[in-house]
Formats: sequence, C-alpha cells, structure tokens
Amino acid sequence: RVIFSHSTDHYIRVYVQIAYGAQKADAAVKSLGYVLHCFNCLHRETAKSLFAKEIACLECGSKMDYAGPLWLEKIFDKEFCELMAKENMHRTLRNSGKIAKLLSLAKEEAEAPATYYVLDKISDKLALPVPAVNAVLQVLRENGFQAFSTHFNSRGIRTDASAFAMQRLVRKIAIV
Repeated sequence: RVIFSHSTDHYIRVYVQIAYGAQKADAAVKSLGYVLHCFNCLHRETAKSLFAKEIACLECGSKMDYAGPLWLEKIFDKEFCELMAKENMHRTLRNSGKIAKLLSLAKEEAEAPATYYVLDKISDKLALPVPAVNAVLQVLRENGFQAFSTHFNSRGIRTDASAFAMQRLVRKIAIV
C-alpha cells in the first residue's frame, strides 16, 4: 500500500509498505485502474478497467484520453504524515520549513479525490484571468463540494466537483 508520495523539484517519489501473501497482492491489484480525461471539457473520471479503445466523455461526448494502469487508492497515509511531521520538528534539517509545508498539504490531501484540476487550464478555456486558489477552494466548499489544494501543482485543486461545476464557479469568481 502507498503510505506517502510526492512530486518535489524534478522527481516523483512513492513510499510503499510491502505486505506478503497472495491475497494481499490480489487486493493491491484491485487498487489499479485508469484515469480518463477529456481535453475538450476537462471532465475526468477513474475506471477499474477499459472495455473499449475509444471512450466518449459522459459530459460532452468527445473522445477521452486515458492513462494507466495507475494506483487509484490513497497516495498518502494521514497517520504516517503526522509521524513524519513530528519527526521533522525534532530534527534540525536544512529544508525543515519546506518539508513541514509538504507534509501539511499531504495530510490534507489524504482524503481528497484521485484527480485534480489546474486553474490555469480552466481559466485559459474560459478566457478569464486565473483566480486565487484560496478563493476557489472557499467557493467550492460553500457550494457543498470537497476541495483541497494539491502539492503536485500550486494552482491545482482536488475536488469532487464536475468540470462544468468548476468552470461555472471559476466564471462566477472572475465576474465578481
């Protein structure tokens, strides 16, 4: 199982806890799947398997691209993040501030949906200025959606809002 992962500077690291046994291996394989992405409307979804080479977007009907197989389960263990944060406080490390920020974001992201939206992409699509991340997070939460910053991209937001809901809310923020 994945206990921590991060994209920092020019690399991506994944930390896993290895468990032995055929049943545990079978369970791990069930955590793999695909991320489907529509470049037309920005809709995304996950799927455990692909049945067709051409998949139509449920939102706009365009052809979706996909990546995978990928790990679709949690990529952060909240308790492990807390342990690392405590350890970071007790050590004198050159990058302790940067590490603390990464761990804080990861801990928040632990319960977030698998995919994220990049505000620059949504704003480009709408021909609007890029809104502040915190403003979008606030509006998403006020509208009943889960919303989290992601450490993978400083302009990225993990949310359960649809692509159309994201575009509507970004448009609303830009007009205000």
